[in-house]
Order: sequence, then C-alpha cells, then structure tokens
Amino acid sequence: MLGFRERPLHAWPRRLRAAALARFSNRPPRTQRVSLVTVGGAHCKRIVFADSHHAANVAARLQRFAHEGIYPGLILERERELWVEFIEGDRVRDVDDALVTAMARLLATLAKRAPRQVPLRETPWLLDLERDLSFLARVGVLDEEKSHRLAGRAREIAPRMVWVGHDCSDAILKNFVWTPEGRLRAVDVESLGEDQLIGVGAAKAVLRWAGGRRGDLLAAMKDAGAPDFHSYFDFVELGFRAFWQKSSVLEKKHRFVDAGVFTPFLESG
Repeated sequence: MLGFRERPLHAWPRRLRAAALARFSNRPPRTQRVSLVTVGGAHCKRIVFADSHHAANVAARLQRFAHEGIYPGLILERERELWVEFIEGDRVRDVDDALVTAMARLLATLAKRAPRQVPLRETPWLLDLERDLSFLARVGVLDEEKSHRLAGRAREIAPRMVWVGHDCSDAILKNFVWTPEGRLRAVDVESLGEDQLIGVGAAKAVLRWAGGRRGDLLAAMKDAGAPDFHSYFDFVELGFRAFWQKSSVLEKKHRFVDAGVFTPFLESG
C-alpha cells in the first residue's frame, strides 16, 4: 500500500503569524490553503481555493502552458481543489545576468501566447489608474497636487494601442526556483494571469528586485520575441504602481506603502 502523508507547506512560525492575524487583525483573510502531500515518495501540492470556479480558471491556465513547463503541472482538479506538481529547486537569491535572461525568456514565453492588440480606450486601465491615484489621495498616501500631476502624466504617456494577453502578475523572487537542471520555474499557480496588460510582470519585477536591470530585462524580453510593449512601458509601470499601492493599503501591508515609488514619474513630468 502506498504511503500518504500531508502537512502544511509553510513552516510553523508563518502559520502562527497567519493565525494571529486572522484572530486579532482586520486584515482581509487568505482564502487559500496549501499543503505538501507525499504519496509513495513523490511530492505534490494540494491547493484548496475559496470556490470551484476559481480553481477551474487556474487549472485551465496551467493546462494552457503545460508543454512549456514554466508552472507546476496539473495532477488533479476536483471541485475547489487542485493537486499540482511540487517543483524541487533552490530559492532564487542573486540578481545576476543568468536570472535576468531567464526571467525575460519566461515572461516572453507567456506574453507570446495569443496576444492581441486593442485600443486603450476599450480597456479599463487608464480609468483604473486615475481612480487608483484619486483613492491614494483620499487616504493620504499622496497629496492632491501630486495625484493630479500623476493623472496628467498618465494621460500624456498613455498609448493609443496596448497588448493584452498572458503575464505573470506576481514576478517576485520568492515565487521562482532554480531547478537542478538550471531552469527557472514559477511556483505560484495563481500568478499566471490572462487578459493582462502585457508588461505588468516586468513592472513588478522592476519595482521589487530588478530596478537596476530595468533596461536589460526589457531588452532581453524584446530579443525573446515578446510583443512590443516596451515603447509604452512607463504607462504600464505607473498603472501597476498605483494599483500596488492601493492594494497594499487595503490589505494592510503597511511595509509596502510608499509614495516614493511615484518619484520617477513626478520628476519626469
């Protein structure tokens, strides 16, 4: 008979902190549970979502990129649960040429899958950006003068057409591992997004860890065949930063709330 063992994926200090936040904080609770399951010596991840619709959408996106092997392979979809491959590998630590090149190729592979070019006016992104800036002014992250200047800057740099498609919505280092074969793979299944403003993955990478390699990352993505979002990347960056600051406020992630992320756009405007 095959052995079967299941345990929470995260270490007990993180679980204790999460339990304390759920008990004593009004931060929005996580709606997902993740565990590591060992069956007959093989490892897999069991992810329980809030509902079956969410699970089905994630499963469909994973299947779309199954042959590329970027994300964990899907083992089983059952109601609101997904069982996926557990990717063995080393944490990403160094921001070097190898990482920039591998990340660029990974993001370009996602972006090249059936992208479509649409008029910006037919998307919500400019309006969302203006609303996010207004919200940040109302809650005190930005003053009114800076909020208006940034909104004006957004309209100045807004492109007529944008590329829409697949992207990694959370391209931070902890969501990737180096496999024993030397390949960069993504481990967070929810970060695989569709109908995204292409370039948002690069925008988060630049803000969180690749700031000094911004030009290298964009050039490597272009060389890898990504759609040409580079000409309006400033707009993508500004939109992402406004959204990220709004989300950090609402999710009570105070360590990330920083009006300084808008300084480059205020100086260039």
